[in-house]
Amino acid sequence: MTTTNDIRPLDVGEELAEVTGGGLRIAELMLLGVFGLILCPPLLILAVIVAVPTIAIGAVVAAVAAAIAGPTFLVRKARAHHRAHHGATLFLHRLLPHRAA
Repeated sequence: MTTTNDIRPLDVGEELAEVTGGGLRIAELMLLGVFGLILCPPLLILAVIVAVPTIAIGAVVAAVAAAIAGPTFLVRKARAHHRAHHGATLFLHRLLPHRAA
């Protein structure tokens, strides 16, 4: 018994195109991956250089604003509460000396 390899040139061409196309796709993905690794670290460094100081400055400004606005809000709320219960001029009556009639 003899076996013959009946390979036609068209079959070989299709197989070669299939294998080479897959190889090119892998090379394209590898090139894209390398390009992404080259490009991303500088962008991440830039984001950190811009974002971290911005967040830090925002936190400091928020802390200062809270230190000023918090007590102001509490004093206004307390005064409004006392005005509602005692009237607006009670504080002035306490400051003025009583006159004997």
